[in-house]
Amino acid sequence: MTDLLSKKEINGEELKELLHLRKNNKLQFLLVDVREEYEYNVSRINGVDFLMPLSELYDKVKEIENQKELPIVMQCKLGGRSQQAQRQLEIMGFKNVINLAGGITEYTGDIIYGN
Repeated sequence: MTDLLSKKEINGEELKELLHLRKNNKLQFLLVDVREEYEYNVSRINGVDFLMPLSELYDKVKEIENQKELPIVMQCKLGGRSQQAQRQLEIMGFKNVINLAGGITEYTGDIIYGN
């Protein structure tokens, strides 16, 4: 199952599986939401570790700089911004950055609504 963490892109169902495995201490990865804070406050995937809006990525990346070896799943609304963030993190030296295709819109797992 951890072969999902070696892919460049996963879908919502695969993220749901990864979050379940992480919850049961079977694997480790970070889930980063790159949407804007107002979007995050409306709804977010249960399990997001960091909010790093794409517009603030260069300022916020220091929050995860010491975890460059850990797989990181990037997530946004539809998958476009997270794909941009994926490329930027790879340029910065992050080893394993994965895009959530379809973003939160295609995610089938637990979503938190509101603050």
